[in-house]
Amino acid sequence: MDLGDLARRVGAYDALEPAYATWQRRRWERSGRPVPAPSAAKRQVLLEHARRHGLRVLVETGTYKADTVRALRRDFDEIHSIEIDESLHRAAVARCRGQGNARLHLGDSARLLGRVVAELDRPALFWLDAHFSGEGTGGRGGHPVVDEVREATGAGLGHVVLVDDAREFGSAEGYPAIDALREVAADNGYAFEVRDDIVRLVPRS
Repeated sequence: MDLGDLARRVGAYDALEPAYATWQRRRWERSGRPVPAPSAAKRQVLLEHARRHGLRVLVETGTYKADTVRALRRDFDEIHSIEIDESLHRAAVARCRGQGNARLHLGDSARLLGRVVAELDRPALFWLDAHFSGEGTGGRGGHPVVDEVREATGAGLGHVVLVDDAREFGSAEGYPAIDALREVAADNGYAFEVRDDIVRLVPRS
């Protein structure tokens, strides 16, 4: 059990997270911003995009241990998070009990994301990170991200889409070539950028 798991178990993670996140980001910066970035640095990217584009709704695929849902609970009016693994979803529901802006969905994001997108009535920030990552994570087989990006960027509301683990595209098993995301972005009028291992898709207009 690592320090994060211990802190979650005793209910101290939320209290410790801000200080730990600051330390994690500073250490990463001092190390020359190696890939992959720590979770705290990725959450900072989420916040920067949300603030820049005035977004108050977050949609995440891959809840995992609900660290993002909890860490950003004060920064969004609504947080939707989709998890395919029943045990991870159950633990996330228990952890987020009492968090009124959390909407935790159980199921395959390749199937559920379209329903979430259809219910949105304003632009949202999408954090797409649903894929099998080894023992203790959900999902198997191919990465659903191309269809997910198509759903979000084609909705017509001006959603901003960030995709984690850019380094894996075209190289890791199940990941499509990154040009597939570039093509979807171009088709739907989105700018395409990769920085700090995150694919960033922002409406051009």
